[in-house]
Amino acid sequence: MYSDCMSELTATNLRKHLFEVLDQAIRGEAVEITYKGSKLRLAPTQNASKLARAVRRSTLLVNPDSIVESDTELMAELEQGWRKDDQTLDETL
Repeated sequence: MYSDCMSELTATNLRKHLFEVLDQAIRGEAVEITYKGSKLRLAPTQNASKLARAVRRSTLLVNPDSIVESDTELMAELEQGWRKDDQTLDETL
């Protein structure tokens, strides 16, 4: 990946790292390109919120419940702890 602190690059480097530079501009970082002695600035047309720019990622390939349910001993231990917590809460109320 191209340097995150980049503020200026040549047209040749832009061509080599086009998609990284575009991502950087979308994130709102200043990108200046020098071409034939002229400086150009690349910036998004509107400031979208960070949430609007968020990219959905699938980090788990399975249902998270299946991870816990696959270990019956762990599930029993968790449920026992929850029952103790419920009893403690009932006693304090």
